[in-house]
Amino acid sequence: MTGKAIRPGTRDAVEQQLRRENEELRTRLEDAEATLRALASGEVDAVVVAERERVFTLETPDLPYRLAVEQMRDPAVTLTDDGTIIYANRRFAEQLGVLQSELAGQRLATFVTPQTRAAFEELLRDVARAETEGARAEVILHREGGTPIPVCLGVSTLRDGALGPSLVVCDLTIQRHYEELRRTQEALQASERQLREADRRKDEFVATLAHELRNPLAPIRHAVKILQRKGSPDPDVSWGREVIDRQVDVMARLLEDLLDASRISLHKLELRKQRVDLAAVLEAALETSRPVIEASGHTFTVSAPAEPVSLYVDPIRVAQILSNLLNNAAKYTEEGGDIRLTAEVRDGELFVSVQDSGIGIAPEMLSQIFEMFSQAKIALVRSQGGLGIGLSLAKGLVDLHGGSIAARSDGVGHGSEFIVRLPLEPA
Repeated sequence: MTGKAIRPGTRDAVEQQLRRENEELRTRLEDAEATLRALASGEVDAVVVAERERVFTLETPDLPYRLAVEQMRDPAVTLTDDGTIIYANRRFAEQLGVLQSELAGQRLATFVTPQTRAAFEELLRDVARAETEGARAEVILHREGGTPIPVCLGVSTLRDGALGPSLVVCDLTIQRHYEELRRTQEALQASERQLREADRRKDEFVATLAHELRNPLAPIRHAVKILQRKGSPDPDVSWGREVIDRQVDVMARLLEDLLDASRISLHKLELRKQRVDLAAVLEAALETSRPVIEASGHTFTVSAPAEPVSLYVDPIRVAQILSNLLNNAAKYTEEGGDIRLTAEVRDGELFVSVQDSGIGIAPEMLSQIFEMFSQAKIALVRSQGGLGIGLSLAKGLVDLHGGSIAARSDGVGHGSEFIVRLPLEPA
């Protein structure tokens, strides 16, 4: 018996056909396995068979509720009565940092921290007792490879037919941060109110103290005048009388500055503006400060416009500003130093500069130099006394006139300059 011979070309064609059929079978098998996995995980709800154009659905009684959970804006999860996850939407899976398909069949309690698990279990008991009206619990969830998440679990109002309760998961992280920020802000506001009240009481105390200290000066000064009229051949008595008279004047000036500073802080100082010439204001300031400058042997230079400059200011207060700056320059300059006052009009403003060759100002003190009772350590050692309110008072009076004041210095030992700017109103 002899067999029929197969030609080589035919054999190759058969082998290729078998390979194609095997490859097609393998592909269909893989597709079937993928479909089964999708069905098992709940990722699909229907299967389409293309050859016969038939659709096989997997509808279950809870399918509409599962779709409703998936479409929620917030993370949500459907549970059995014992807390097993039936379905979790994509947002909840992202919140936990796990795959959506991995959640079905797990106990939700495993994602709750032990410290808050009791609150979660109490929520399940409320659901079991059908006490779902307003039922909610704040718990902390574990995030895969991340920080714990504080959340609020609230029971959603799905209709009867779902296999178990559905919980809406609200992330409390932002809310907790907001509450912490609000508490911090409230604490800061309370502290600010306390500081303002303390500052107000301080101003009232300083004003009262200055007023009470000023009262005894009048009888002391009166007594000195009587002693001066009586006269005495004893040189020690004359010396004591002159010391008392001179120191009473110093105390009176200090107390007046302190009272003015307190009035400015309490918004009780009113300006009495009038039309006045710049030369008259400068003369009043120099009349007060020239004795202090000359007593220290300073070289004093004044430069002012030759033509009249009309000002609408409180002349007494502007003279007080300039005399305070000049006295400050005289105090903080070594004997035989150089002090210059320059006044000029630029761009509708009056610029007055008081420059000295004194001890200067450290860079870190420039921002504090106009604060009440502010004096640099070196100034406390080398000054001729004072409360450190002269510059603060000058700034307050300049501000009341709608102007500005600034301090400049190249550092300790290089002198300083104070520049006052006052607006000029049309004549």
